[in-house]
Amino acid sequence: MKLVLVFLVALGGVAAAQPAPAATPAELRKTCTDAMNADPDFAKSILATVDKQLDAQTLQVHQDAEYHVEKNERHVIYAYAAMWVIAALFVVFLWLRQVGLRAEIAQLRRELDAAAKQGGGS
Repeated sequence: MKLVLVFLVALGGVAAAQPAPAATPAELRKTCTDAMNADPDFAKSILATVDKQLDAQTLQVHQDAEYHVEKNERHVIYAYAAMWVIAALFVVFLWLRQVGLRAEIAQLRRELDAAAKQGGGS
């Protein structure tokens, strides 16, 4: 009889030691909503906390973006410098070509004048 009694007490102790089942997310949401509706100051404090967290997250995102722009700024500067060098080389190429064409036109005029003098004097 004592053995049965000890067994029942031990079994009851094990059953009492088990934690209560966890509340579902819907139950937790309802509890939170009820608490916020019951106390407007509590609701305001929750909203203020969330706003601070969102502000901190937004600030962090902006700081990360600024860091990436600063980090990649050197590449942008190099790209612009390369474009200016290419544009300058193109302008120099056009200038040299124009100088060559003017020299060729002057040579052709001299040859034309020489041919006109030879043809007119005969």
